[in-house]
Amino acid sequence: MNSIRILLVEDSITQAMRLRYVLEAEGFHVDIAANGVEALSSLEHNIPDLIISDVMMPKMNGFELCRKIRENPQYKETPIMLVTTLSDPTDVIRALEAGADNFTTKPYNEEALISRIRYILANAEMRKHHGSEIGIEVFFAGKKYFINSTRIQMIDFLLSTYESAIQKNQELFVSNNKLKEALDNIIVLQRNYRQLLETNQDAIFVYDTNNIIRYANPAAHALFSKDQRDLIGTKLPMIEEDISTQKEIEIKDPYGNTVFLDVRSVSTDWDNEAMTLSVLRDITESTRLRRELEQISLTDDLTGLYNRRGFNILSERMITLARRQQADIFILFGDMDKLKWINDTLGHLEGDNAIRAMAGIFTRAFRKSDLIARMGGDEFAVMGLINEPLVPESLVGRLQGLIDEFNTTSKAKFRLALSIGTEQIPCSSEAQIEEALRAADTKMYAAKEKKGRR
Repeated sequence: MNSIRILLVEDSITQAMRLRYVLEAEGFHVDIAANGVEALSSLEHNIPDLIISDVMMPKMNGFELCRKIRENPQYKETPIMLVTTLSDPTDVIRALEAGADNFTTKPYNEEALISRIRYILANAEMRKHHGSEIGIEVFFAGKKYFINSTRIQMIDFLLSTYESAIQKNQELFVSNNKLKEALDNIIVLQRNYRQLLETNQDAIFVYDTNNIIRYANPAAHALFSKDQRDLIGTKLPMIEEDISTQKEIEIKDPYGNTVFLDVRSVSTDWDNEAMTLSVLRDITESTRLRRELEQISLTDDLTGLYNRRGFNILSERMITLARRQQADIFILFGDMDKLKWINDTLGHLEGDNAIRAMAGIFTRAFRKSDLIARMGGDEFAVMGLINEPLVPESLVGRLQGLIDEFNTTSKAKFRLALSIGTEQIPCSSEAQIEEALRAADTKMYAAKEKKGRR
C-alpha cells in the first residue's frame, strides 16, 4: 500500500490537510495541488495511481482538469474521482463527458471514501486492459453532450452514483430519526412546562405588548377572578402597575381584601411571539409583618436595624408564619471581629462607623422578608424562612462577599470581619428561639476561636 500515490486537487487548505491526514493514516502517499493548473504541472513529474479533484476551483475547475488529463495519452488511464456537492443532476453528465471514473459528494463520509478509493484501485488494472472506447451523444437538460468513456468507466461511475445515493439516504434516515427524537423531547418538555405552570401556587401571566393576557394559570384566576371567569384575552388586571421589573405591588382581590404581591417578570417566547411572563407571589403576611414593625419602636438607634427586644417579639410571629407555610427556619448569629481594637486605636466614632457599615452589609445581604437585628454591641442576628435552595448557605456567602467587597473598595480606616454561627429549626420543632440563638452563638464562638488559632 505504501507504493500507492494519490494526487489531491483541492483549493481549500483546511479540507486538503484533513483529507491528506485521513489518507496517509491508511498508508497512501499524498501530493496536494491547489488547483487544476498546479495539478497538470505535478503530473509532468509524477503520475499518481489516483487523482481526487474538487469540482469548484479557481483557474481551472475539476471538469476542465479531467478533460485535460484524458487528452494526454501519458496519463489518460489514471483513475479520476471528482468531489462535488451534486446539487445539479447535470454534474453527473458533465463528469462522464469529461472522462471521470468516479465521484463522491461533500461532505463525505471518511470511511465510505476510503472504501471507494480501494474499489477504484482494485479495478484500475481491469480498466487499463479493457477494450475500445465508446462514444455516445446524449441530450440532457436542454443540452447535447458527447460522452467518450469506456463501458467500465460508465459502470463504475454509475455504481458510485448509486452508492452515494444510498449513503445520502442512510444519512437522511439517521437525521430523520434524530429529528423525531428531538420533537418527542420537545413535546415532553412542553407537557412538563405546562404542568409546572398549572400547578404553581404563584399567579402566572403571559401577556403581549398591549397587556392582553395570552395565558393565566389557575392561581392567577383564583387571585383576580371571583367567579373563576376566563382571563385570557382580557387586559392585565393590574394595568395601572408597571410589573415589567421586579417589585412589590399592592392590589385588591375580588373580595376587597388588600393583597401584597412580589412580582418578577421576564421576556419569553410564547407561540413564536415575544411575550412577557410575570410571576406574582403573595407576600401579604410578611409585608404586613414588616409594616407593623415599622410602626413599633423596636429598632436600634445606631443602625436602624431591629434591636434585641424587637427580634424577640417578631421572631414569634415568624415562627407562626413558618408553621403555616410548612417552612423551616434558619438563625444566624454574627459577632464583629476586632471592634475593640477599632475603638481603642481609632476611637469610638470610628467604632460606630464600623457597626453602621456592618449593619448596611447585613441589610444588603439578606432578604426583605428576613428579620435582621443588632443584638447589642458588636453582635448581629438574622432569622428567616428556608423556602428556596441554598438558604442559608447562599445568604451567608453573599454576606461574606459584601464584607470582602467593602474591605477592597472602601476608603475607611478600618477593615471589617465577622465570625458566624448558624442553626436550623424544623417547622415541626417546639424548640424555643433562645435555644436556637444559643446554639448559633456557640458555633459563632467556635468559629472565632478557630480564627484566633491561625
